[in-house]
Amino acid sequence: MTDVDDKLRRGLAADDAAFLKDLEDGRGLFSQMGATFQGPMRFWVIWAGVVTFLATGVGIFAVWKMFGAPDTRSLLLWMAGAWAAWTIQIGLKQWMYGRMSTLTVLRELKKIELRLAQLEEDKRS
Repeated sequence: MTDVDDKLRRGLAADDAAFLKDLEDGRGLFSQMGATFQGPMRFWVIWAGVVTFLATGVGIFAVWKMFGAPDTRSLLLWMAGAWAAWTIQIGLKQWMYGRMSTLTVLRELKKIELRLAQLEEDKRS
């Protein structure tokens, strides 16, 4: 660590220090996923979770029906249904992981913002 980092840590308020400690400790997958269920996008995250769950169920059902298809046409239709359900699921999961990435980047930007604010205060002193 540099002297600047030490100065920053001494000058931070208690809540800022706790925030930075949380950032440095890192966050696991499930805590990151839980964070997506907060804030203004909460409704859309819940909606995406429900639709992902339903698409998984439809995909499993379509694969099960595919193995019992009586003719080639039915087999192809069930395969198309399974493919569509899995594609929907993949797209929504990609959106969820993108959301988690966005929140991680925002946390890092907040960390930089706090450090810059502290440097500005030190410069004034």
